[in-house]
Amino acid sequence: MKKKKIFEKGIGQRKRRRRIALLSLFYLLSFSLLVYRCLYLHLAVDPKLEKLARNQYTTRIEEAPPRGNIYDASGEELAISVPSYSVAARPTKIKDRERTIAELSSVLGIPPNKLASKMDPSKKYVWLKRYITVPEKDRLSQLNLDGIEMVKGSKRYYPNREVASQLLGAVGQDNEGLSGLELFYDRYLRGGTSQGQGEGATTYRDARGKTFETEETLDAARETHHLHLTIRKNIQYVTEKELNAACQESQAKSCTAMVIDPLTGALLAIAAYPNFNPNDYQLYNADSWRNRAVTDTFEPGSTFKTIMAATALENGVVRPEDKFFCENGAYTIGSHTIHDHEHYGALSFREILKFSSNIGIYKVGQKTGKRNFYDVMNHFGFGQKTGIDYPGEVAGYSPPLSAWQEIEFANISFGQGVRVTPIQLASSFATIANGGMRLRPYLVSKVTDSQGKTILEVNKKEVGRVLKPQTARTLIDMLKEVTEEGGTATRAALPGYTVAGKTGTAQKVIDGHYSHTKFVGSFVGIVPANAPRLVVFVSIDEPKGAIYGGVVAAPVFRKIAWASLVDLGIPPDNIPELKEDKAPLVATRRSLPPTTSLTEGGFFKTVGFNPLEEKGSFADFRGLSKRKVLSVLDQRGFSCQTVGSGIARAQEPAPGSHWQQGSPCRIVFRPD
Repeated sequence: MKKKKIFEKGIGQRKRRRRIALLSLFYLLSFSLLVYRCLYLHLAVDPKLEKLARNQYTTRIEEAPPRGNIYDASGEELAISVPSYSVAARPTKIKDRERTIAELSSVLGIPPNKLASKMDPSKKYVWLKRYITVPEKDRLSQLNLDGIEMVKGSKRYYPNREVASQLLGAVGQDNEGLSGLELFYDRYLRGGTSQGQGEGATTYRDARGKTFETEETLDAARETHHLHLTIRKNIQYVTEKELNAACQESQAKSCTAMVIDPLTGALLAIAAYPNFNPNDYQLYNADSWRNRAVTDTFEPGSTFKTIMAATALENGVVRPEDKFFCENGAYTIGSHTIHDHEHYGALSFREILKFSSNIGIYKVGQKTGKRNFYDVMNHFGFGQKTGIDYPGEVAGYSPPLSAWQEIEFANISFGQGVRVTPIQLASSFATIANGGMRLRPYLVSKVTDSQGKTILEVNKKEVGRVLKPQTARTLIDMLKEVTEEGGTATRAALPGYTVAGKTGTAQKVIDGHYSHTKFVGSFVGIVPANAPRLVVFVSIDEPKGAIYGGVVAAPVFRKIAWASLVDLGIPPDNIPELKEDKAPLVATRRSLPPTTSLTEGGFFKTVGFNPLEEKGSFADFRGLSKRKVLSVLDQRGFSCQTVGSGIARAQEPAPGSHWQQGSPCRIVFRPD
């Protein structure tokens, strides 16, 4: 019995030892696996594990990199990106919710209830305020709130405010282009990663969920592109200044102007009124964002007579001296009667353009034919988009030939029943100015990368020949008479330069009928007409008081054209030999009439005029050196064309003539 107990005891000990051995082996294997796993996690390369690890200490901030800059033709900045900060929250990381909301409301000026709604605990990441001010940033930095982050980014800034606003457009809070060139070239300006994907940057965060910056935050891994425009800032500024002044003076509904280089199709200026400040685009009605030169249409009125004249000349059916009877101002077509503004009898083809006869141009059209006119309209591009690099362009409306009854044909010949965009009409005059070749208008000359390398270059693009060079030359010669004595656009004339152009005064269609109180006055001009370098378009929509294009639009053309010629250094093409006055070369106090007195700055103060304002009498510069004359002009901030060198011997306007600042003037110098 005793041996049996000893035997059983031995068996129990062996079982215990076996159990202990098994447990030891289990723990040893478990520990070995744990060590192996730790070593694997530490040393092995596994994309999934790397991603999990990064998520512990990094976060993805969806903040775009700085947009590329936009420059004018001479390299001046029109749109840039400046550093900024935005505030975001990670609601799950916020410890003291009530205190955080109260502090944020005080600093950011956001109502507490609005912040509470945004900072919903179920959300992982929310923006609280974009583009905070420097004082707001400093105060938030001092508060050091849990779960609240300040994200470094950039904000779009337009240093010239309203200048070229519709052209440039605006940028939204998420760095996307909303309108204008910012929208059209958005894919270039926004940049992209080396793979061309996504936006945002990786930043680091601590255990409390707070982010901190590193040099890699929003780094330049993504390529930034810059736009270089054909626009010249100086010409753009003057175009807007003169257009705005004319629009306000005439109390017009809206106005449009542009300057085109007819030899290339490049836009040197393009403006519309009213405009807006893209730095604060949210404060303006979206109507102010529209670039009306591209997005709006109007009936061109008498400016369209130029297209009929071009058709007649191109087809060789009418010569400039051919006579047409203009029915003494009224002509009946079926049940309709068309009228002229004067009771014209017989007029030559030249005079029909010069005096802008509706009846005369229709009779020219009768000899030309509907089909020929329709074809030339299409060749000029009416009823088609020009292809300008700008969003929202419309094609206008050119009725199908099948709809042309005789009265419709008559109306279209003088610009009724057809709708065009300003860019279409200006481009058609550019076609005439360059000798008959239709070119695609464009605004961006090139796109460069951050190293200055050109990645996209835009050059002159020929669409097709519309007119023979001789046709274009003859037409320009005829249009020159429009700005000469007796023509409808004498206010467009420039001393020293030949100007060819055409006025338009179009009735607006209101509720399906032509209004007798609402008009669009316009003028399109080519200068210098003898060697065209510029085409300038101006339209005034619904002016109060004077309505004629030759009265409301031609003077604006004159000022814009003059400033553009000076800026580009284009020499005069029409310098007559000025008659030298044998009167005293320099007026003295003793020689002045009793009603005048000499004032500094080269002006005579005449009764009724104040030289310190814009109206006054032009001084007598004769006998003064060129250096002295330029010094006087510079002191007064006036621009005047100078020809030759030496001593001033002749001038336009004449001494004592009424003169307004911004109006053309010319002084001729000859050696002493």
